[in-house]
Formats: sequence, structure tokens, C-alpha cells
Amino acid sequence: MSWRGFGSLEARAPVLADEAFLDALYLDSRPDLGALPVPRSVIEGIARHQRAMQIEDYARRFAAPETLLITQGEFPVARIVLAEAEGALRVVDLLVAQAARRKGIASRVLRALQDENERIALRVRTENLAARRLYETLGFTLRHVDGDAMELEWGQKGEHLD
Repeated sequence: MSWRGFGSLEARAPVLADEAFLDALYLDSRPDLGALPVPRSVIEGIARHQRAMQIEDYARRFAAPETLLITQGEFPVARIVLAEAEGALRVVDLLVAQAARRKGIASRVLRALQDENERIALRVRTENLAARRLYETLGFTLRHVDGDAMELEWGQKGEHLD
């Protein structure tokens, strides 16, 4: 994938020094883990293990998934996982750090991807209303509902793809 910049945001491959941010980001995305009645160190260990399993799952399901850390200045603010699948760029996962949410980061990243790709596909949990609103605003259309998730797709000029 050739793009790397999103206005004031940049994208780069994560390095070892980013692991603490990535672990915290994963834990932010899992409030159910934070609610467990166990010490914080146990919760963090569970989250690290589950994040490792997630990485393995992405590698199994997608050919050559690419993980990028999104930074604003020198500070990491998000992580995106992308893969080519079925003739489209697939946004496998997009997580924005809690402190950076509601600041337009996800929309800037997705708009940059739209500028560089003819088709983009992604899944979103049905109950994730904020993400669904964002995707609708950006012209994503519903392909189908699969259990508690919706498969969405965007095509150049916003046309519905069959």
C-alpha cells in the first residue's frame, strides 16, 4: 500500500518500542476485560495474550495483513490493520486511542484510504452506532448482516457495488 500520510497524521510500521501503546490500545477496546474482578496485572496479561491471538488470527485469515501505527507528531494515536481481499482493500481493524477519539482521526485515515483505493470493505459490530454513523457519512453501504456484525463496502464515486 503506497500511502503513508493523513494530513497532520502519519502512518508507519510499529516497532518494539510501540508494544506498550499497542497493548494499552487493545485493552481500551475491551472494557469487558477491565471489569474483571482480578488484579490489573492479570487483566493486562490476558489482554496481551488475546492481542497475540488476534494477530495470529489476522495472519491466518488474510494474505499479508499490514499493521500500521498512526501517529500525530511523535505520539501514537491509532492502529490500523489492512489487507487486500476480493479485489478490495479490507480494513481488518481500526482502533483509535481513547484519548484521541472524537477528533476526526478515523475519518481522516479512511478518507485518505478512499483517495488511494477504488474499493474498501470492512466489518462493524451492529451495536457500534458511532462507527456505523462514520462509515455512512463516508459513503459506505451495507452488503449484508452476519450475526452481530455488518459487512460494509465503499466504491469509487460512492456507487453501490453488487
